[in-house]
Amino acid sequence: MHIFLDESYNLRDRSKSQFISINGFKTTETKQIWKHWKIYRRKFISKARIHATDKRFESLREKGLDLVYSMPDTFFITGIQIIQKIPTGKTSHYYKKDKLNFDKVYEDLLKAILDKLHLREYKKVVINIDNRKHKEGFLGKIKFQENILFYLKECYPSTVFCFRILPSSSNILIEIADFISNTFYKRYVGQRVDFLEKMKVKTIKIKNPLK
Repeated sequence: MHIFLDESYNLRDRSKSQFISINGFKTTETKQIWKHWKIYRRKFISKARIHATDKRFESLREKGLDLVYSMPDTFFITGIQIIQKIPTGKTSHYYKKDKLNFDKVYEDLLKAILDKLHLREYKKVVINIDNRKHKEGFLGKIKFQENILFYLKECYPSTVFCFRILPSSSNILIEIADFISNTFYKRYVGQRVDFLEKMKVKTIKIKNPLK
């Protein structure tokens, strides 16, 4: 089983909901999705790096979402943590000197999402997550990767895991995760997204897991 994930968040605009979210999809149909997506994106690759926030690629959004929706044993994934719902106080792991520890929230949110995916059902799971900047740079990235792998091996000893942090240029299916993540972002900041109603029947969702 393969999992493709990307993050989206709003920490600054107080006129909208403030949150951190991780979104994407899981599938056993990687080859089929890759085959179709490669065809869909072909005429766009000369313009720039394909990214969900770039209006030049907006027509790819629904193609990517429909592709995931149409595949068997394939599900959308979304996990959101509202900032105001994160525990505070001296015993909280999520604040340092009254500042939000983004990396800790991100790590624990990802663990909560993975726990929701019934990983024990699979012999091997490959997790691909879009590369992002860590506060501690390269060492922070390695530490994050090691923490997730240690957690998975402790909780799911009978499953073999591969955890990869990749730019979208390294795996085109992360582009689809980017479109999915941006689509949920639109919903989380209050925009109307009709396609999400259709996606609901194939969406694994977790909300505010940090207690």
